[in-house]
Amino acid sequence: MTRNKILLLVTTILAVIAIALLFTRKNTTLRSDISEFAVKDTASITKIFMADKFNQQVTLERISSGNWKLNGKYDALQENMETFLNTLANMEVREPVAKAAHDNILKMMAAKSVKVEIYQHKYRINIGGITLFPYEKLTKTYFIGDATMDNTGTFGLMEGAETPVVLYMPGLRGFISTRFSTSETDWRVHTIFNKKLPEIKNIKVEFIDQPEESYIVENMNDQALKLIRLSDNLEIQGYDTLKLVSFVNAFRKVNYEVLMNDMEPAKKDSIMNSAPKHKITLQTKDGQTQSVRTFVRLLPEPEVNVFDGSIITYDLDRMYGLVNESDFVVIQFFVFDKLLMPLSSFTNQRVANE
Repeated sequence: MTRNKILLLVTTILAVIAIALLFTRKNTTLRSDISEFAVKDTASITKIFMADKFNQQVTLERISSGNWKLNGKYDALQENMETFLNTLANMEVREPVAKAAHDNILKMMAAKSVKVEIYQHKYRINIGGITLFPYEKLTKTYFIGDATMDNTGTFGLMEGAETPVVLYMPGLRGFISTRFSTSETDWRVHTIFNKKLPEIKNIKVEFIDQPEESYIVENMNDQALKLIRLSDNLEIQGYDTLKLVSFVNAFRKVNYEVLMNDMEPAKKDSIMNSAPKHKITLQTKDGQTQSVRTFVRLLPEPEVNVFDGSIITYDLDRMYGLVNESDFVVIQFFVFDKLLMPLSSFTNQRVANE
C-alpha cells in the first residue's frame, strides 16, 4: 500500500471517528421535547398557571391584547406581564445539570419549585394557512427552581424529564426565578382610582379633623360641576372652575406605592382602628363605589424638622390607606396631594342662598 493510500485511509478513519463523536455528542444532549422551555409565539398564550410548594398560586388570563386578569379578580400589572412574556419567549437552556449535582438538585426542586403551565390558542385544523375550530391547549408544563450558586442561571425541569437543566436569558446577567412569582402582590396593578369625568357621578372628600373643608363634587351630565359643602349641605357658588375641573381630572391613574396586606395583623388592626385623616369616595355612573381612608404613618422614632426645629412623629412623605375597605396600602403625599384639596382651595366659600 502506497504512502498516499495510507494517509487517505487514516484521514478517512479519523473523519469517521469525528463524525461518530459528533453524533454521539448530539445524541447525549437533551431531547427538544424536554428542553424547550421557551414559547416564541407569546401572542398565542391564553393562560399561565403557576403554583409553589406553599399553596400559593396565580392564574394569569389574557383578556385582550395587552390586558391580563389575575386570579379572575384583578387587573394584572402590564409592565410585569411584558417582562414575564419576554422571559418566556427568550429564556434558553444553557446546560444540563452536572451529574455530581443531579440528585441534590432534584431533591431541592421537589421541596422548593414553581410549577408552570402554559396554555396556548390552537386550531384543530391548520393546513396551508386555513385555520378552523380554535381551542385552548396546555402546551408546556415545567418546574422552575432556585438560582444557581453563581446567580447566573436558574434550575428548571420539564415535566416528564429526568434531568434538570440550567436556564438563562441571553443578555441578562442574573437569574430569572424571581419572575415566576406565585404572589398576587407581585402581579396586581397598583390602581386606586382610574376614572375620567364622563364615568364619574360624584366625588366626596372628607377631612376628618376639618369638617368645614369637606365637600362633594357632582357631575351635572358632563356639562358642569356642582360643589356642595358637607358641613351644612349647601351649594357653593363662585368657585374656581379650572381648579375644580383639574381636581376631577386628577382621578385618572392614581396608584398606591406598596400593598401591605401581609403586615403583622396586630399592627395593621391598630392602624385601621385609629382615627383616619381623610376619606375619599368616588361613585361612578354605572353604580360602582371606590373609596380610600388614609391614616398617618408614625415614624419608628421622632425626628427633628431641619427647617423649623420642630419634632416630627409621623412620615411627611407617605401615609397608610385602606382601599375599598379591603386592601391596606402605602400611598405617597406626592400622588395624593392633588386629591386632598380642601374646600377653601376652590372658593371663597360664598354659599348659595346666603
